[in-house]
Amino acid sequence: MAFDIKTLMPPWLDGYRGSNLFPDILAGLILSVLLVPQAMAYAQLAGLPPETGLYAALTPPLLYLFFGTSPYVSLGPVALVSLLVAEATGNGDIAPLDGAMIIAIEAGIILCLLGLFRLGRLVNFVSEPALLGFTAAAAVLIATSQLPPLLGLDVARSGNLIDTATVLLPVLGETVIAALLIGGGALVLLLLADRYAAAGLWKAGIRPPWRQAIVKSVPLVIIVGAALAVQFAAPDVATVQKTEGGLPALALPPIDPAIWLRLLPSAAVVAIIAFVIGTAVAKSLAGKERRSLDTSREAFAIGAANIGAGLTGGYAVGVSLSRSALVCDSGARSPLASMVAALVVLAVLLFFANALSYLPQTALAALVISAVFGLVKTREIAAIWRYSKIEGAVFLATLLATLLLGVQWGLAVGALLGIAAFLWFSSVPRVTRVGSLDDGESFRSIDRDEVEVDTMPVLVVRIDRSIYFGNASYCEDRILEEVAWHPDATCLILDMRAVNTIDASGVAMMERLLDNLDSKDLSINFAATHKPIWEGLQANGQARSRNFYRTVAEAVEECGGQSETG
Repeated sequence: MAFDIKTLMPPWLDGYRGSNLFPDILAGLILSVLLVPQAMAYAQLAGLPPETGLYAALTPPLLYLFFGTSPYVSLGPVALVSLLVAEATGNGDIAPLDGAMIIAIEAGIILCLLGLFRLGRLVNFVSEPALLGFTAAAAVLIATSQLPPLLGLDVARSGNLIDTATVLLPVLGETVIAALLIGGGALVLLLLADRYAAAGLWKAGIRPPWRQAIVKSVPLVIIVGAALAVQFAAPDVATVQKTEGGLPALALPPIDPAIWLRLLPSAAVVAIIAFVIGTAVAKSLAGKERRSLDTSREAFAIGAANIGAGLTGGYAVGVSLSRSALVCDSGARSPLASMVAALVVLAVLLFFANALSYLPQTALAALVISAVFGLVKTREIAAIWRYSKIEGAVFLATLLATLLLGVQWGLAVGALLGIAAFLWFSSVPRVTRVGSLDDGESFRSIDRDEVEVDTMPVLVVRIDRSIYFGNASYCEDRILEEVAWHPDATCLILDMRAVNTIDASGVAMMERLLDNLDSKDLSINFAATHKPIWEGLQANGQARSRNFYRTVAEAVEECGGQSETG
C-alpha cells in the first residue's frame, strides 16, 4: 500500500506558521475571481447547469487539503475534462448530470487505486507527442463546441469536428447578431487582456500580488459588462438558466450496472487526463521551489476529489494550469488558498445565485474559447518535428484521430501509436563497428564519427540498446553482417556498455550467436559489460567460457596480442 498512518497527515502542515495565513487568504481571494466564471463556463461546456460547475469547485479543494502534496494545485472544473464529460453523456440514454456524477466517481476510484498501489507510472505509456496532439485537437473541439452559444444558436452537441460542422453550417444564417457582437467583443477583450494586461500593469508600476489580482479580475469584469449589455440593449440574447444555489446535496447517481459499465471507458480517459496533466502541473510548480512531489499521493488526492465532486452534485474535476499558476504567483503557502476560493464559491451559491442567471451564454462561451489557446503548445510541437519525424507523425495522427473520431478514440489511437513508435525504435537498435582515433584511449562508431584507425584483426562491434525479444534477432543479424564484411577478423569484441538489460530471448540469441561464430574460428569476447548482464551470461552455456573485459581498450589490447602470437 502507498500510505501508512504517518503519511495520512497533510504534508503542508509540517512547518506551517501563522504568518502564512494572510498570503493564503489573499491568494485564495485572487483565485476566486477567476474560478467563479470559469466554473460556470466549463459547466456549460460539459452540457450541465451552471451550479454544477460551482458545486465541483467546493469539495475537491477540501479533499485535496487533506491528501494533496502541492501548495499551489487548483482542483476544479477544467476544459479538457468538461469536453470528455460532454461527449460521454450527450447521447441521451441517461440524464447528463447523472452521467457526469457516475464518470466522476468512476474516475475517482481509478485514480485512488492508482495511488494506493503506486501504479501511476502506467499512464506514462501515453507519450508526449500523443498528449500534445490530443490536447491541441481537444482545444479545437472545445472552441468549435462553443461556437453555437457564441453565435446565439441552439444546436445538438457533437463529439467530433465533422459532426459539429454538419449541425452548425446549415443554421449559420440564424445567427443572433446581438449575441455575436457581445460574445465576439468579449472574446476580443479577453484575448487582448491576456496578451497585454500583465505587461501594461508592470509598466505602470503595479507589482505582485496586486498585479495578478487585477489581471485575473478582467474576465469577471468583461462577463459582468456583457451581462449589463444584454439587460439594457439585447434582451433577446440567451442567458444561463436560473441557478438554484444553496448547499449541494449528498446523493448517489442511479445504480445501473449497464450504464456504469458503458461510462467506464470515458471515466478511464478522464482519470488518465486528470492524472497526467495534474502531476505535470504539480511537478512544474514544485520545481520552482525545489519541492518534492509524491505522484502516488497526488493520484489518490485527485481521485478523492473526483469522488467527492461526484457525490455532491458536481462532475469530474482536474488540475487547472492557469489557476494553479495564479495561486503560485499570488504567494500562496498551502492548499488553504484553494479552500478560501471554495468558500467564496460557497458564498456566491448562498447569496448571489439569482444574479448568476443574468450572465449571457455567449460571454461564457467567449471565456471558454479564450482559455483553450494555452492547450496548443506550438513550441513543444515544433521541437518534436525537429527531433523526430516519426514522433511528429504520432502527434499528427493523434491530432487527426481526435478531431475526426472524438476525444476518447483520439487518446486511444495516440497511446497505441506512441507505444508502436517505441517498439519500432527499440526493435532496430544501432549495431555498429567502432574504432579509435587516439590509439585506444576511446572508441567511437566508424559510421558516425568517421574513425579511420583500424583495429584489425580485432573487430569491435557495439550494441546501442538493451536486448529483448523484439530486437534480439535484429542484433544477431547485424553482428553477423559485420563479421561477413570483415573476413580477416580473428577476434570479435562485443562492446556492451549500452546494454543495460537483456531478457531470456536475448540470452538465447547470444548462445546461438556464439555457437555460430565458433564454427568460423572466430574468438568472441565481451567488453564493458554491466555486472547483472555479465552474471546472466556467465550462468548460461557458451558464454561461461568467454572473457569479460572491463574496457574496450583492454579487450583490444589483449585480443590483439593473442592474435599476433597466434
